[in-house]
Amino acid sequence: MSVEKFMSTTGQFIPVRYTSTSTQPRAEFKGTVLTKRVRMTARAGINFANMQAVKDGIEAGTRGAVAGLQAGRFWVCFPYVIGNAEGGRYYRLTPVSVQSVVYMVNGEEVTREAWLGYLTPSARAKAESGERPLCIDVKAENCEFPDATDADNADAGEYPIAV
Repeated sequence: MSVEKFMSTTGQFIPVRYTSTSTQPRAEFKGTVLTKRVRMTARAGINFANMQAVKDGIEAGTRGAVAGLQAGRFWVCFPYVIGNAEGGRYYRLTPVSVQSVVYMVNGEEVTREAWLGYLTPSARAKAESGERPLCIDVKAENCEFPDATDADNADAGEYPIAV
């Protein structure tokens, strides 16, 4: 799926594959590269402030008002693409369901439990909490939107849109 097609999928369910290397290991594992390859279904073009869970949280007092983007980030194309001063681009996605996650340590596939063993105590607690974000920002260079007929998505079920 092209970026143009991605930005025309407001609220629709789309297949997504991305790689994340943002997790920092514990000090004794400094230099270790922790990676996750995720295959999921997400929605694009959702305004975070308009999500019912966010509105309900504000009304109930369990969360504050919706703030702007992180310092140094700006909207390239609201609510799809975020940029930063270094030229980085991020896709804003609303996760729906995760079909699979492959955990890797220095490029070698490991079990989730082994991967968790490399994390700082706070990062591990967060990963094990079961708490899931309402939206995620994925580096554009690490993200792809495969066709629903892609062989890697064979067990992911049907997607409501043709991409």
